Amino acid sequence: MTWIIKGDGGAMALCGSEIKILDESTNQSMCVQFSYNLSKQPNPTDRKSTFSLDGVVVEPRHTYTVSVFNLPEPEIRDYRYMIREQISIPDPVNTSSSAAKQQPESFKVQDRKRVLVIYSLDHPLYKNIVLKLCDFLASKCGTEVVLDLLDSTRLGVLGSIQWLDWHRDQIESSSDKILILCSRGVQAKWRAMCGDKQVFLREDACSPVGDMLSPALSLMVPHFVRSASFKKYIVAYFDEVCCEEDVPSPFNITVRYKLMKQFEELFFRILDTEKHEPGRVNLIEGLSEDEYYHCPSGRALRDAIEAFHAYQLERPQWFEEELLGSSNTSVEIHDDAKTTINLMTYCVPVSTQVTSHVKTEESDFTGDKTGLYVTE
Repeated sequence: MTWIIKGDGGAMALCGSEIKILDESTNQSMCVQFSYNLSKQPNPTDRKSTFSLDGVVVEPRHTYTVSVFNLPEPEIRDYRYMIREQISIPDPVNTSSSAAKQQPESFKVQDRKRVLVIYSLDHPLYKNIVLKLCDFLASKCGTEVVLDLLDSTRLGVLGSIQWLDWHRDQIESSSDKILILCSRGVQAKWRAMCGDKQVFLREDACSPVGDMLSPALSLMVPHFVRSASFKKYIVAYFDEVCCEEDVPSPFNITVRYKLMKQFEELFFRILDTEKHEPGRVNLIEGLSEDEYYHCPSGRALRDAIEAFHAYQLERPQWFEEELLGSSNTSVEIHDDAKTTINLMTYCVPVSTQVTSHVKTEESDFTGDKTGLYVTE
């Protein structure tokens, strides 16, 4: 996409341009700002200034509304000073040559990928969704999943910051990915990091690994916004139990995948492969919204999503019920472990307060792909 600032002397001063791209099919949008400094152009013979934006990921058969306007905006917005166009992306199968008009082709996964999953412990039922997703990624998709709940022993030795930093470095030096699952807790904790009221969730207090989301955001968001490419990071949310508003603002610049509706597209991102290629459409059997639950791990994932969705309908204030009063609150876990967990605060980079948790009785926590187990 390219636009030109006219050299007609009409601009007193410009400090930038803003480009907004709205997907009319999904109502998802992204916004990009260009910063520069242009003083008044004395006459129409001045050379025109040309700017361009590329690398925007679009979907076939979707229509996009593209708006471009200069900064600062006029006090009274005049649409004569805004460029707005609708762009329809054609179907690559229909626009290719007759030889390329074919049925979708099955895609065979060649390499085993690794994914670090970042999420918030909003509720026990949501934690179950995350665990079932990881099991589906591992058993159905052949993906190596890195999850704090399944690596609590090493996490206890290294500490949350070192554990996250080590895995991030490993992924940065490879073709592996970081999957950020957005939810009510993710948005609330991000806003707390930006100055809003601190958030302490009951499930964080009950977990042997504590709140891993806050230190993860403090480490990864600065790197994300400075990245020349966002291909290492994949942002998604379960649209039956979460929504677009649960995505923190730094991630609005990239694609946000709806699960499980767009899981196949997400998995192609993990594989660094395009679903739509010239002359062909790749297809991975068993990953579409209508097929993923045909396998045991997919069926367990669908059941977990439906269970939390039903719970939300019964208790609209469920998230507020999960909030604790302060970081000094002690939570008793009423199960066979009878373990009491206290919270303490510590500082991480960018002066962000997050919470960790210390186990006060001797119980060992171990994990596998289906959940957590407690052994005496």
